[in-house]
Amino acid sequence: MESSHSRKSTVQELWARILNRLRGSVNEFGYEGLISKLNLLEDTGTHLVIAYPADLCIEWVEVNYTPQICQAALDELQEARQLSFRCEERPNEQPASPDTELPMPGVPAPSTPKKREPRRTPRTFINSCLNENYRFDNFVVGNNSEFAFAAAKSLASSPRCKYRLLMIHGAPGMGKTHLLHAIGNAIKEKNDSCQVLYITGEAFTNEYIEAISKSRRGNTMESFHKKYRKVDVLLLDDVQFLSGKNKTQEEFFHTFNSLFETQKRIVLSSDSPVSEIIGVEPRLASRFESGLTVSIESPSPETRKAILLKKCSEWNCSISGDVLDFLAENITKDVRRLEGALMRIAVMASFSQTSPSLETVRMLLKDELKEGSNSHRITVGDIQKAVAHVFDLRIADITGRRRTAQVAHSRQIAMYLSRKHTNLSLQDIGSAFGGRDHGTVIHATRTVERKMADDAEVRKLVARLEDVL
Repeated sequence: MESSHSRKSTVQELWARILNRLRGSVNEFGYEGLISKLNLLEDTGTHLVIAYPADLCIEWVEVNYTPQICQAALDELQEARQLSFRCEERPNEQPASPDTELPMPGVPAPSTPKKREPRRTPRTFINSCLNENYRFDNFVVGNNSEFAFAAAKSLASSPRCKYRLLMIHGAPGMGKTHLLHAIGNAIKEKNDSCQVLYITGEAFTNEYIEAISKSRRGNTMESFHKKYRKVDVLLLDDVQFLSGKNKTQEEFFHTFNSLFETQKRIVLSSDSPVSEIIGVEPRLASRFESGLTVSIESPSPETRKAILLKKCSEWNCSISGDVLDFLAENITKDVRRLEGALMRIAVMASFSQTSPSLETVRMLLKDELKEGSNSHRITVGDIQKAVAHVFDLRIADITGRRRTAQVAHSRQIAMYLSRKHTNLSLQDIGSAFGGRDHGTVIHATRTVERKMADDAEVRKLVARLEDVL
């Protein structure tokens, strides 16, 4: 009869051979981040019983890698197997200390007074809300993101990092959210008991409003405070959503102080530098700026090509090099849009079983390419010309020193549109308006946004100008 040790050895050897086959058929992220953490418990003859750690997203494995695992098992065993997944149990018992003296057989152990254990408050573990697909090892690093990536990885590596507050800013779709999740996943991977929480500015605001509503019905804010002020790591995405929400900002101010004073790690992201976020209280802005601030810029064509190649590998799709080059050269501002365009092409390729031609891609993405080319053609000169026409002014009036109400209003709108629709820095925009400084541009933008919030006529006017542009 085969011993249990022999059976266990045979199962381990089988799994090692299956893993060896999977290593060549699964992308690096899928293999290293997911499949390598699985373990074969038993081969029943019809099923492979596979164990997985509790912190692994097994649903992702089931959906994306079951066919490859079954195929590898078929190739190895020459017989088909179905898969059963079982979460690994963690042992509750602790081994005896090597210094513990055991009683002699037949001799009763001497009675010793029991030490009173210090009373510990049980810790409630929260849902970290982390996306396990966003990790450091599948983030494509380029010159645009090298510093931000290094700063994020350093913060995740140790709670004794030189900085405990990290602010990441950049335009939408540049990878800020990816880095926030990667920080959280790396920390949880090292220490699963660490309390990590990812939340967006919008979700934080909504939860705060709900907590206030409950408190008015007789409940307290204790559970809300406990959730946010007792974490070890807080990852807050889209800080700019707090803009103008004074009560929410006051609550987050106290949350921030509580975490900062207890040496917790805080990571924030926003679409622009803190100094340019409109409607943030100065005391909160000053705290945001007290840590390390890094930016993610638009990726270079080489980085965009690397991102596309990485996605092709992850999605196991084959797209021709000239198509990838075309995408990298023509979809330049937003990585999300770049990945979305690739996804459409990959789906088409899977349906047709062929890699689409460059001409087919041009037709498929004509709307995205049109939008991208239009946004590139807008210049400060175009904006000044359009604003001058609508207000019946000369461009010289807008760029000059006249300060009548009509001229000042039109100048502020032109600055607002320049900030929104061009890639120019605040300094460059100010220079284009008669050598004004960046503070004037920020003030103009904030003024127009306030007017748009309060006055429907101003909103219509700005919308009309955008239609013209």
